[in-house]
Amino acid sequence: VAVDLVDFDGSFPRSIMHALREVPGAQIVLVLTKVDLVPKAATALRLEKWVRGRAKAGGLHQPAAVHIVSNNTGAGIQGLLATLERLCGRRGEVWVVGAQNAGKSSLLNALAGHKGGHLAARAPVTAAPLPGTTIGCVEIPRLLPAPHQTFDTPGILQPHQLTTRLRGEELKMVLPGRQLRPRTFRVPESSSIHIGALARVDVLSCPNRTMYLTVWVSSDVVCHFGKMEKADDFYAQHAGVLLVPPVGDKERLAELGEWRPHEVVVEGSSYKRSTVDVAISGVGWVSASLEGEAVLQVWTYSGIAVTTREALMPDHAKEWERPGWGEQLSANMKKGKGDKKSGGKKSGGKRKSN
Repeated sequence: VAVDLVDFDGSFPRSIMHALREVPGAQIVLVLTKVDLVPKAATALRLEKWVRGRAKAGGLHQPAAVHIVSNNTGAGIQGLLATLERLCGRRGEVWVVGAQNAGKSSLLNALAGHKGGHLAARAPVTAAPLPGTTIGCVEIPRLLPAPHQTFDTPGILQPHQLTTRLRGEELKMVLPGRQLRPRTFRVPESSSIHIGALARVDVLSCPNRTMYLTVWVSSDVVCHFGKMEKADDFYAQHAGVLLVPPVGDKERLAELGEWRPHEVVVEGSSYKRSTVDVAISGVGWVSASLEGEAVLQVWTYSGIAVTTREALMPDHAKEWERPGWGEQLSANMKKGKGDKKSGGKKSGGKRKSN
């Protein structure tokens, strides 16, 4: 089962877990893809412990093995191959399943190209013109020694993932192409953080009237930090134009669904480290640092899952974001995107000790 590490709760296929457990003789190997997108501070031991906890919460209590890999760099691929050969025995089959955009096809290409501990240059064994568009079951020849067979399967549609509603250009902006960079905000009560026009986080109440929120999303997603009282008007004015993705007019935004709030209560034990995440399926996650209990209001489109969990990455950014536009807006201007009449404020507020 392939799961996207940077969108674990969105891509974990809870809907089929019971069915997989009921297959006679089936052994479920949980493979976390895209580890190269997570900062190196996340050690393999820490990641595996976190993954096993989230998998148990999702209905997979005892996987036969857990592997954390990178399809791009080949990290962990050789160990995964060895596990598959061992579990297959003399005549076993491998069926690769997972949600759309979880990296299944890229994983199979990495497995097929792995020779002697490195990725060999060879033609892809399975490919799709856009992520998440594998059609039908595809046999992958000679991935494992004969008589074993390996099959790629179509991506499982997860309606609660926002990525399932995005167009090609928007999808490329949301799916990270390089290592995630944290954006940490010192957020007073009655403040809001827009995450593109994909989501918004309002702080309704928190201890000492302030807390720290760290946004973990693709660097192509524009963020804005401002007052909650102006947030609705700000969204109406800039969504799809400067607040991107998505990209387009009000009709495009309406296609994504109704813009709705979720009230979320989070508890923390430290201002110096994040202890809890709020994951927005198909977007990314926001980590919270606080001492005590806070009430947040998370806005996104109807039907998109919003989940709280133990923090994946407890670390803050080295510098805090300032109020206003994030630096990605300026980068988009250089690429010719958005309204050039509106400027952006560069991030870089210095951290202060607590």
